[in-house]
Amino acid sequence: MNIKICLVMLLAMSVLLVSCREDSGERGSWMPAIEQTGFEYLSESAERIERALQDAREKLLADDKEAALASLAGADDTTQILMYYDIPMTEARQLIYDAGRLHAIRRQQDALAHLNRSAEILLKVEQLGSSSVQAAMQELRSMISELKALLEEEHAATTAGAQAELSRTVAAKFYELGHKVNLLALKSDQVLSGADFGNGMKAQ
Repeated sequence: MNIKICLVMLLAMSVLLVSCREDSGERGSWMPAIEQTGFEYLSESAERIERALQDAREKLLADDKEAALASLAGADDTTQILMYYDIPMTEARQLIYDAGRLHAIRRQQDALAHLNRSAEILLKVEQLGSSSVQAAMQELRSMISELKALLEEEHAATTAGAQAELSRTVAAKFYELGHKVNLLALKSDQVLSGADFGNGMKAQ
């Protein structure tokens, strides 16, 4: 009797494990971006601002007004980058990562809402940035639009097989988008080479 019970339990566990593997494969497992995610670029910007302000204070004490103004201008430039690129990109990255996780647990509408919000943030960055920034943001927003269309297609699928295939495609697209937004956040110095947020700020 005990042997029969054990066999039944083992059979039930094997069925459960198979179904879990199938479900994971259908939805696609969330995988983080290839590069290590982090916030070092935010700390580096803050440190540059602090150094520039300290330098300005020292120049003022030395009665070198022109040099102090130059240091303050540098602090202002870094502050603009922090406010109008680094912080928004960090928020957009988190929204995209969370959208991928929400898709994995079948919360499609929440995933779409996160993607919409991230696209709005990226559009604001685009509107304030230089041509290089605009091109990067347009590429990201295009990827988001494609992903949203796939999510809608997945939701409308009428067969389990079609939905499973679309789910895997969506998971792969989330991975590509997460990889791209993380790269643009971490490599901001390259994206922002020669960028100027000044005109955009004045237009606000």
